[in-house]
Amino acid sequence: MANQRLTDKTALDNHTGSGDLYMIVDVSDTTGSAAGTSKKLDSKFVIMTDKISVSNAELQAMDGTGGAGNFKTLVSAPGSGYMIIPLTITILTTYASSTETSAKSMYVGYEKDQTTRSWTNFSRIMNGVATSSTYQGRGAVTNATGVLDASIDNQAFYLWSNGNFNGGWSCDVYITYQIVKIT
Repeated sequence: MANQRLTDKTALDNHTGSGDLYMIVDVSDTTGSAAGTSKKLDSKFVIMTDKISVSNAELQAMDGTGGAGNFKTLVSAPGSGYMIIPLTITILTTYASSTETSAKSMYVGYEKDQTTRSWTNFSRIMNGVATSSTYQGRGAVTNATGVLDASIDNQAFYLWSNGNFNGGWSCDVYITYQIVKIT
């Protein structure tokens, strides 16, 4: 509402989401006043955590070919001149029935069509597990080929596997990241 103080507004009682805006005073821009200029700040420039749900059908169709439906987008491409800096990933699985026996691995990174370059991976995820589980990754897997064979300017961030899963489970993926301007 116009002409209402920020301190009089209703408080947000949850995490900010993609597209939410903050009000900020840019003290280096004195065109509005000597104290600074009020501006909006997109929440994507602050550290974000998004939740992405992956169904059992999506898991059973997932593989490393990069084709439509074979991967899940975790963070969309941020636009030219910006990059995604992943910080952590947590996968909360929900076991339903039929224990996973495929021994496939899940990968997280910028390239969705191969398994030699990833930010992190979960080897043999849910294999032989007949209960809901938690998996966490934080930081790039060390490998000689790096995380991407190109610039990460305007690159999306994905979840994929090295083959189809066959168990009865689903998962929620919590990814914490920041969008950074490349200067």
